[in-house]
Amino acid sequence: MNSKNNVTDNGELLNTFNENMSKRVPIQAALTRPLVEVVGKCFLLLSGSTEMVPESNESDNMIPRAVYQVRIIDKNTQLSIGTVLIIKIKNSRSIINEQQNQALLLGQEKNKVVAFDDLSHWYFNNAEGLSASNIRILDLTPQDAMKL
Repeated sequence: MNSKNNVTDNGELLNTFNENMSKRVPIQAALTRPLVEVVGKCFLLLSGSTEMVPESNESDNMIPRAVYQVRIIDKNTQLSIGTVLIIKIKNSRSIINEQQNQALLLGQEKNKVVAFDDLSHWYFNNAEGLSASNIRILDLTPQDAMKL
């Protein structure tokens, strides 16, 4: 695995991080820049769901938002291996359904290692979260992913 180039042996891109270079909040941007060092490059998928949320505060128009629960599997992160994170993708539906969620929970389905595109961290009013633009299932075992 070529972790320096952020690519697996199969040529799959592990992830892309949103380069937060804000001119309005440069200190916060600098603090959130090394996100890969905090959470890692790929994750073990625990569950996925779709929720409907308002498009904006002023709108009654509802849009889908995928919500994924993942576990950190990278040993070389600031957060402990096994830490559970929630990552949301606006204007997207979950790639796994309720039946697949149940199979993952009961160990009836093979573990899925996932990566996110444009993964970014937000912090506002003493709350934080992770957002992304896309999720991809990687052709890796959790054991291989831990070695990256």
